Amino acid sequence: MRILIAGGGTGGHLFPAIALAEAFTNKDRENQIRFIVTERALDSQILTDRGFSFQPLKVEGIKGKGIVGMIGALGKLPFSFIASLRLIKEYGPALVLGVGGYVSGPMVLAARWKGLPCAIQEQNSVPGITNRLLGKVVQRIFCAFKESEAYFPGGKVCLTGNPIRRELGEVLERPVPASGPLTILILGGSQGAHRINQAVIEALEGLTDLKDSLVFIHQTGRKDEQEVARTYREQGFQHQVRAFITDMVWAYQAADLIIGRAGAMTITEITALGKPSLLIPFPFAANNHQEHNARALVQAGAADMILERDLTPEILAQRIGSWVTDREPLSQMGSRAKALGHWQAAEEIVDSCYELISRPKKDHH
Repeated sequence: MRILIAGGGTGGHLFPAIALAEAFTNKDRENQIRFIVTERALDSQILTDRGFSFQPLKVEGIKGKGIVGMIGALGKLPFSFIASLRLIKEYGPALVLGVGGYVSGPMVLAARWKGLPCAIQEQNSVPGITNRLLGKVVQRIFCAFKESEAYFPGGKVCLTGNPIRRELGEVLERPVPASGPLTILILGGSQGAHRINQAVIEALEGLTDLKDSLVFIHQTGRKDEQEVARTYREQGFQHQVRAFITDMVWAYQAADLIIGRAGAMTITEITALGKPSLLIPFPFAANNHQEHNARALVQAGAADMILERDLTPEILAQRIGSWVTDREPLSQMGSRAKALGHWQAAEEIVDSCYELISRPKKDHH
């Protein structure tokens, strides 16, 4: 059967979509998936690397634009809706699944217009504007966080967690070492995070007494790569610095502690893998969803958090230093994170989609 998955623009939308595509083809090798994505280079690069079929759709986001930009974006919507209808007619999907991002809007609406089974998947604790609107018209809403249920009509929501890329299943479980070096993995999202990079390298001075007990693996983004690597070198810390880490299995396998942003996929992966973390939410994320994501873990004792406005090299060095000398809080954090993980999310969503497709036709309206 043929399935259209619409969404993209960030790795946070695309990676769960890829996990779903893998689960669909795993269930039946005959299933064909096509992605409908934004025109951003990131989307085509990630999907080309993995050998998936995709098609960009000309559409723009509305949020955060001035009035002129907003009118321009709204003016394109009828054309993207017509283009979506054409794509549906050509491809003949049995199901359309929206995974967030503005590109999923016209595609899912066009599919509902044609009476097709439709569902959306929401990665964050606070849903974005597109998914909030689509929640009114689709038949199923797959949520990752309990907190997001309140934004959607009752009776449609399935709490599944976020789908996880199959390759991460290769990360073997291991306890935080009781002594010896502690390996810290620093992730700033696919672009890196300048603010986190600065805080970490400035915190090194306060950690010089512990340099034999620390190893850093640091994803910096392209702009900061050389400066960060140079500082680790000059300060004499063991380090591996990369602009972008392609082999996340290796990185997660090595990590005893993760320091990073609180995007939905980071949260999903650290809980599935049972990794302790220090989260520094991106303060300008839409609807401040990163802070909400992080708080959900902190309240469960499954992570620690420093808000960006409170982030200083001194606080960061103190926090890292306390964990080097006493590893027990990290072990507890890791096991509580694991209790929140959802390895089966992709399979549960695919099973639910199958059930939706097999319903009598009249139920699809």
